[in-house]
Amino acid sequence: MKILTILALFPAILLADDISRHDLDWLVGCWQTTDGKAQEVWVLDGEDMLAGFAVSISDDAVRFYEVLTIRRDENGVLIYTAHPSGQATTSFIGMEFTDNGALFVNADHDYPQAIRYARSGSDLVATISRLDGSRENTFAKVACDQP
Repeated sequence: MKILTILALFPAILLADDISRHDLDWLVGCWQTTDGKAQEVWVLDGEDMLAGFAVSISDDAVRFYEVLTIRRDENGVLIYTAHPSGQATTSFIGMEFTDNGALFVNADHDYPQAIRYARSGSDLVATISRLDGSRENTFAKVACDQP
């Protein structure tokens, strides 16, 4: 499964744009749910952009995947763009950043409207919700090399 994840990440790297370095290095790595059925991989593309790939596997088949990027636009705003399987591409604007957290929002999107990442030690928590916090869905993840 690790080879599948790494091979699947190559399209994300091809979407790179030149931007200035940003402070989301703490997101870089391979993250998986504790049951191992979902993985999310983020790489720093050069020193310009984060490129990511997420995949959910059930019964040894890919059930969902998406190619992800975080890049800086011409105004210096960080933009999170998701290219989910079978759905339209959607971008979210970076709104809040800490040393180990980030919030991206898109009020015009049906769901999710907010995507939040928070790193705590060796764990990562990804949360999606509506802007008002409803329909919250949280994904606790650990580094892929952990049991």
